Amino acid sequence: MTENNTELKQSLWGKIFQGMIKCTVYFLFRPKIIWEDKRLKKELKGRPVVFVANHTHHFDGAYTGAVLGRFRPYVLVVKRWFEKKTVGTMIKWCRCMPIDLSGADAGWYINAEGYINSGGSMIIFPEGGIARNGQIESFKPGAALLSAKTGAAIVPCAIYGTYKMVFGMRQKIYIGKPIESSCPEDMRHSKYAKQLAAEAEAAVKRLYGEMENRYGVLPTYTVRYSETTDK
Repeated sequence: MTENNTELKQSLWGKIFQGMIKCTVYFLFRPKIIWEDKRLKKELKGRPVVFVANHTHHFDGAYTGAVLGRFRPYVLVVKRWFEKKTVGTMIKWCRCMPIDLSGADAGWYINAEGYINSGGSMIIFPEGGIARNGQIESFKPGAALLSAKTGAAIVPCAIYGTYKMVFGMRQKIYIGKPIESSCPEDMRHSKYAKQLAAEAEAAVKRLYGEMENRYGVLPTYTVRYSETTDK
């Protein structure tokens, strides 16, 4: 683990503030957590995994960090948010890890790999940003490469809702079955990661499609993933 991992030591105030954020998320958005297999709620506790999810709103990081808080994950957040005065300070108090998307950034990967190897978990939005083209964008390989190298399973999650505060539809997250990771000895991690990324992307789309079938189609995407699921 490198010296960058000192950033992963959360202060007492940070833990208190994180608890306040969780209470706020539960009050404002009334999360509904759905498990594809209810046994995972216990089976994932203490197991290092990489949670991956679709990304439609700036609240996604705080929301997933709150509803998955029992697993004490770090959320991968674009570095520019850390550089904002007030928001950046609050983000630093929480379990968040910066990534610089403007260039080659190995720092986040070194920290994430160290945290996974020490038994921790990560939350990553593999699209690399908020989806703005009416569809779930192609998953970038970073999360999958982390899984391929560490052997940590990928847990696909579908975030569904429009973040209606207090009243209206509850914000939902559908947590799928883990995608196990075991890179063959004769295959490069990068090649295996592409396979994992494609499988994770397909799983998130399927889960989101099942949510559309169950709760109805939202204006979040123009693509109808329920139609894809039905085929």
